Parts: sequence; C-alpha cells; structure tokens
Amino acid sequence: MPNAEKKLEASSTAPPPPSPPWVELPAEITMDILQRLGTIEILESAQRVCSTWRKVCHDPAMWRVIDLKRFVFRSKVAKVLEKICRLAVRRSQGQLFKISIENFGNERLLSYIASRSSQLRHLRLVKCYNRLSGGLASAVKNFPFLEELHIYFTSITKDDIEIVGRSCRLLKSFVLHAGPFDKVRTPPSQDNDKAVAIGRCMPGLRHLALIENNLANEGLQAILDGCPHLESLDLRCCCCIDLEGDLGRRCSQQIVDLKQPRDSTCDYEFDCKIRRYRSFEDYCRFRFSNYNPFIVGDIHEYDYYF
Repeated sequence: MPNAEKKLEASSTAPPPPSPPWVELPAEITMDILQRLGTIEILESAQRVCSTWRKVCHDPAMWRVIDLKRFVFRSKVAKVLEKICRLAVRRSQGQLFKISIENFGNERLLSYIASRSSQLRHLRLVKCYNRLSGGLASAVKNFPFLEELHIYFTSITKDDIEIVGRSCRLLKSFVLHAGPFDKVRTPPSQDNDKAVAIGRCMPGLRHLALIENNLANEGLQAILDGCPHLESLDLRCCCCIDLEGDLGRRCSQQIVDLKQPRDSTCDYEFDCKIRRYRSFEDYCRFRFSNYNPFIVGDIHEYDYYF
C-alpha cells in the first residue's frame, strides 16, 4: 500500500483530539469566568472561542450586568458602542439588573433600555452631557425597582429629578456630579431648585452625592428636612455652601458620613479639584489652550471654584 494511502487510512481511524479543558467546566463556572471579561470583550472575542462559550454567551443570565466604561472621542466609535449596548440589552431578555454607560449615552439608547429592562436596579450615566434632552424623565417611568441612579457630567433638570423621585420609590442612592462646565453656566438658584426637588421627592435616600454643584444653604436645608434617612452626604466642591453655625452642626449630627465642600477629592474616581476663577473666560483659558473669547450669555461676575 502506498505511503499516502496508509496515512489516509490512519487519519480516518484516529480518535478526534480531546476537547480543551475549559469546555468541560459547568456552565455556571464558565459564566462566572466570562463575566469578568466585560461586555465588549465577551461580544468581540470570548463568544467566538468555541461553541460551548458561544452558547453560554447567549444565556440571558450573562447579561444581568452590563458595564460599558470606555473613553470615546470619535462619533463613529460611539455608534459602535451603542450597537454593542443594544445587543447586550437584547440578550438579557428583561433580566438586566445593572448597567453603566460612559461617553456615548443618548435619549434613543436610554429609551431602548427602558423598553426592555423593567427589572433594572442600578443605572450609571457618565459624560452624556446634553444628549439626554428629557430622555431620563421618560425612561425612569419604566424603572419602578431602581435603587441607584448615579449621574456624572450629564445635564438634568429639576423636572427630571421630580419625575425620578415619583417613579422610583425604592431609590436609595443618588449621585449628581454637575461637572465644571455646568457649574459656571448654572446659577445657584437652579441648583437650589434641584436640591428642593430632591428633598421633596426622594425621602427614602440613604446616600446622596452632589459633587461640584452650586446649591446654597437653602437647598441643603431642604435636603436635610426631606431626607431623614440620609446616612452619607458628599458635598465636595460645592463652594456656595457655608457649613459654619447651626447648619454645619445639624449635618454633623444627622449624617454619619459627611464630606464637606473643601474636603480632599484625591480618592474620587474623576478629576475634581478646587480651583478659583474670576470668570467663565478665565476657566476656558485654563481648560482650553486654543480658547478664543465667545459669547457665553449673561454670566454674573463672581468667583468660580472647581
């Protein structure tokens, strides 16, 4: 028999190669391992490794937590991440429990999530800026079990806060980091109105953070009056607040974990430092190397702190 025929016969009778060891793991252990990779890594890489992993990656339980934290500077990248987010939400089949979106959130995406995720408990929105435009108020009506709402560098209104409070009666933790740009453009009266809305509509809060907001003592008083269960309160970089006197003593007595306006932000996840500016133009010159003066509206001449 020719050598070629012998090799062909031997290969046809040889046993198949053994499966990789990870294929034999129980599904719940495989799921636990893959979930440590993150949403993007699972969809771009892990599900393509083998048929076993692909099956696990289609299990709705894999998508109870969706974490999409990534810096995005180009619009086409943001669009790709939005498609990834929609796919992950769709695969959750209503089991989504927690989601974090950074840099690419918008009204359309939030509406999509709300229509498919009525069991959501934790929502984190980072650097959506002005792209929600009322979308938050519409979405939270579908989140009756929401317990945590953390918003960073994203503009919301007093009306949004009121609707969140009325729609999410189980809300325990609320974070609103205005960011320096909103801080210099928003007069203290508007942030006081937001604080009053928090005190009136979120009585069950345990944890509240109002980083870099312009609320004054009146707003803080409304929060203390309306949120008797508060355990922690973060007021770092809220430099319109004066905690001297009775208000400061009340905060110390009522709040177990109190961070005051001038407290250090070295342990904070975002860049947040106390700086002093005489005007919005001064802030822009510091922030943007190619800054040219432009019309910024009626901005009062007072010190700006970051």
